[in-house]
Amino acid sequence: MKILQVTGFPNNGAGSGTLITTQAEDFVKHNHEVCTILSENRTDFPRVPGVKYHLIPFTAETENPEKIDGQLEFNFPMFTTHTRSTSTFWNLNLDEIKAIEEKYREAIQEEIDSFKPDVIHGQHNWIHNAIATEFGLPVIVTIHGTDLMGYRRSLEELQNIKNQLDSGNLTIDEQNALRAQADKYFYFIEQAKKSAEGSQRVIVISEDQKQQFCELFPEAEDKVVLVKNGYNPEKFHVMDHVDKDALFDSLSSDRSADGKLPKDYDKMALFVGKFADFKGIDVLIDATKKNEEEAEKKGETLLTVIVGTGALEPDLKAQAERLGLKNLHFVGLQGPDVIRQLQNLADLSVVPSRNEPFGLVVIEGTACGHPVVATNSGGIPDIMNTTGKTIKQNYDPAVDGNDPTVLAPNPGTKGTYTTDLGMLVPVDDSEELSNAMMQIIDGDVKFDNQAIAEYTERTYSQEAINGVLLSLFSKAIEECPQKSDGKKLKLTRNPQ
Repeated sequence: MKILQVTGFPNNGAGSGTLITTQAEDFVKHNHEVCTILSENRTDFPRVPGVKYHLIPFTAETENPEKIDGQLEFNFPMFTTHTRSTSTFWNLNLDEIKAIEEKYREAIQEEIDSFKPDVIHGQHNWIHNAIATEFGLPVIVTIHGTDLMGYRRSLEELQNIKNQLDSGNLTIDEQNALRAQADKYFYFIEQAKKSAEGSQRVIVISEDQKQQFCELFPEAEDKVVLVKNGYNPEKFHVMDHVDKDALFDSLSSDRSADGKLPKDYDKMALFVGKFADFKGIDVLIDATKKNEEEAEKKGETLLTVIVGTGALEPDLKAQAERLGLKNLHFVGLQGPDVIRQLQNLADLSVVPSRNEPFGLVVIEGTACGHPVVATNSGGIPDIMNTTGKTIKQNYDPAVDGNDPTVLAPNPGTKGTYTTDLGMLVPVDDSEELSNAMMQIIDGDVKFDNQAIAEYTERTYSQEAINGVLLSLFSKAIEECPQKSDGKKLKLTRNPQ
């Protein structure tokens, strides 16, 4: 099968990029052909051998950005900031957005003519996937969560602008500026609708996401299919040995006297992710203050390592300094080989997100054989809940206490749950987060690390999940209106 992946973002530095790379690796391994259209500001981005790449070129926010033929004069936009871009859809104007649209339209047409895909797999229910629906090919779109956040924000911004215009207290220039903004948000809304309505299947990656999508796009509810994300067991797995000295010597930290990670510690907690507000890193830093104090009372050292980067980095480092944290270190953006070694050394991973659409880093951590402490939000409970019962975000003892299908939170907590894979804690609660982390660190709650790793591979291996995707692709190809009697797909664009 020939699969055209279309993403509006890079294939690295964020969860959706990691996911499509993992999918592409397994597709190629099983003799399928893959072409990926992606946004980038450099030509030396990570590539999967055997995958064809079509770059939509942007300009990096560096002193001497790479010169790329045809590049747009601004950086690639995201819903939230990326590790290599502070540009977002919200700070671009409509002309810039439409310039991106035309780049993608040209790229998709070029790959339809040259690569001749059987199916298009779009990433995010947004502009680039809306364009993909114009060509008469079967399109399946995967929702990643930030696209739903973007749609909600567009609706809210449009309503806010309407309220301001209705106030009658604006100058002509102010009114014109607001109308220009309204045009942009209306465009976002229309493109998201076009994407949802034009796709033959809509993949959601969690039950929470399914509910959100159906509320926002009820006309596409019958297209929704739940397919959880997967990971590559060749990249994330339990290692027989990690050379800690060599690994730590290869990393740097500006929060230590010698610029290196300290090697003398008792336990280690790990965070991996981009520095965006919804990731909740500030909550982890607050919890680390209490963790360090508790460890110090026992004469122990708890090392907290934070992997990643982003626009919030100065604020997060300032927070750590203000709290006087001694053993928390930022080690920057790292590749999967380094992350796998850190995960094998770590006693637990922490995912303190305020709203995590899925939580790929959860299964990457459990694949390396340790428990995860994560928030009870978004798609995370779908992964973490191995209890066979329902875990609610707001447990009501008067109602839920009599329901045998609902799991009660741990006694004495404000909503913390223990499962076979780790612990779930309430969102934005540094005290509950700290308590859960320290229960694992101190051994008060024990886990079977080997069983955690085996369960993860059995449940989330990309090879098994790609089998589901390929089945969906095949059905979409059969059902595509442009295909009949097994004949080759018509490759001309629909007149829209």
